[in-house]
Amino acid sequence: MADIYQTLEDKGNYEEVVQHGPYFCSVYEIDGSPKKGSKEPWLGSGYYFWDTRINDAHWWGRTVYWRYFKGYIVCHTVYDQHSPLLFDMVGNMSHIDCFEECALDVKRRTKKKRVSVPYVLEILKRHADFDYKAVRAWPAPKTDHINPQLEMFFPGNKTIIRTLEKVQICFFDKTLLCHPFDIKEIRSFPKNFTI
Repeated sequence: MADIYQTLEDKGNYEEVVQHGPYFCSVYEIDGSPKKGSKEPWLGSGYYFWDTRINDAHWWGRTVYWRYFKGYIVCHTVYDQHSPLLFDMVGNMSHIDCFEECALDVKRRTKKKRVSVPYVLEILKRHADFDYKAVRAWPAPKTDHINPQLEMFFPGNKTIIRTLEKVQICFFDKTLLCHPFDIKEIRSFPKNFTI
């Protein structure tokens, strides 16, 4: 079992969060109408969690909520990281290969130069033998420069090992989320914060 964390806006509704969490992320409201001001979640609709590291959940809280002068809460549960129902694009090379093959096939068929991750995942869910209940992925930053905090160098600086950070899991439903969901930490927006 592995710890996972969901970051939510602090609305002071702690009892409701524990009773009704985790919360689903989608560009659509419950009635099917598009949400205003929302972007498509990068792995498609689902329950988003940060894998293992609570610091990643705090990073998200500071990045998303503090910028709008709002506090955040970090919630916790666990999941089986070895479940056969997990499509693991971080630790399973055959899953990465499957995703890449599908993406290349979609690009060929549609004659598009680029296709989005959630679009490819939706095609896999609809047209392949894809019985998975969650996807685990690493949103690696697109960069051309070397960040010594993310890379460990071998002698001679010819090879590096990238340090994984901010690994996310998107659960398509609650099948793999069978443990209690609780609030781990509450972070109010700093009152003396200046820009």
